[in-house]
Amino acid sequence: MEEEAREVVVIDKDLEKKIKGTVNKILKRSSLYQITELKAREEASSKLDLDLSQDPYKLIVKEAVESFLEKAVKTIERESDSKASY
Repeated sequence: MEEEAREVVVIDKDLEKKIKGTVNKILKRSSLYQITELKAREEASSKLDLDLSQDPYKLIVKEAVESFLEKAVKTIERESDSKASY
């Protein structure tokens, strides 16, 4: 049984920060009803001229999307709580 050689991709912190920043910008200007993680990753790939469909990059995009959504939910909850207290 042959093992496939896997290329180990090491991502430095600057590149990770750039990917997450690009994904955040895409999500901020997109409708959260229409954007998907795949669409955000494809658009970020195009903007950065980098194939983000590989595993280490996919994980960074996934983390960025999840973080963005968590912050959005917290913001909505805070706004809802402040309106309820009036």
